[in-house]
Amino acid sequence: MQPRNSSFGLKEISSWHIGFKSLSCMIVFSLLLVLGLILFIAGLEVTIRRRGAADSGAWKTRPLPLPAPKATRIVVLGDSIAYAPDLTAAQAWPALLEEYLAATHPPRTWQVINAGVCGNTVADGYVRFERHVSRYKPHVVLIAFGLNDCRQVYRAIDTRRIAQFERNEMKVWGHSYLLRALAARLRPLPDVDYAAEVIAKGPRIPPETFNIILAWLARRSQRLKIQAVLLTPTPVSSHLPAGRRTEFAHWAEYGTLIREVARFLDTPMVELSHTFPGVSPWAEDGVHLSAEGEKIVAERVWQALRHPRIATSLRLETQASNAEMAPSLE
Repeated sequence: MQPRNSSFGLKEISSWHIGFKSLSCMIVFSLLLVLGLILFIAGLEVTIRRRGAADSGAWKTRPLPLPAPKATRIVVLGDSIAYAPDLTAAQAWPALLEEYLAATHPPRTWQVINAGVCGNTVADGYVRFERHVSRYKPHVVLIAFGLNDCRQVYRAIDTRRIAQFERNEMKVWGHSYLLRALAARLRPLPDVDYAAEVIAKGPRIPPETFNIILAWLARRSQRLKIQAVLLTPTPVSSHLPAGRRTEFAHWAEYGTLIREVARFLDTPMVELSHTFPGVSPWAEDGVHLSAEGEKIVAERVWQALRHPRIATSLRLETQASNAEMAPSLE
């Protein structure tokens, strides 16, 4: 019987070892490739998300400061009532609110970011939420819309904003920022004039759409551990010309919608729709506020922040009741 060739066995083992190493290298390479692809996609998601919406229209805010990490931060996401176009930045109610908080709680640092934009609706607030709210990681966000939403005018930009919301938030694939960007590239929304408007027979933002987007803003805040607070619209002057009274015919309805959303979501709310005391709470147009009117809003919001539902998020002392608050908070 011939002895078995040992060199043949060694060659066989060596070939198997080389093959195993090659297979292992291929598996490791494939895993690294997949991991790299996942990290690349995740990086794109984060980059696109941090950039926020590129569709900024004609937004003009007061100068936005850098986030103050050690401050108690409040963002006011709103319209021209927060922006105060006829006044200085220091006379706008968000700036006054910061002054009140600093004066009453001097050991602490406060930062109230005025993210009010003239002419904005809840649909605009949705588009700029990441850029003007999320990046600040505020303790509280004051959501103040309704005055433009209820106006009986048509702006093409509103149709575009609503379509953007529906595409992003009402489609399963819309939850990926990368797929959103891809969809925007493949099927871009039409370019429109941001400010152009014509008289219409209904509100700028339909009531049902207003409810849905307002609720989204509140829920999105909650998911980010931000206390959302809804503000009802400020009143308009009873001396408006007939045409302008028709334009704001749905004002009371939109205040009711905000109250309903607040109750449904059990979200704190500040009532700003009560009649304003004082000699001249409005600017000449009867819609925007004078310095006196802005001061009234700041005082009402400042008082409301001490309600237990809100004060906890700001680490403030609480008060049992507030006549300016909505019944849902009592």
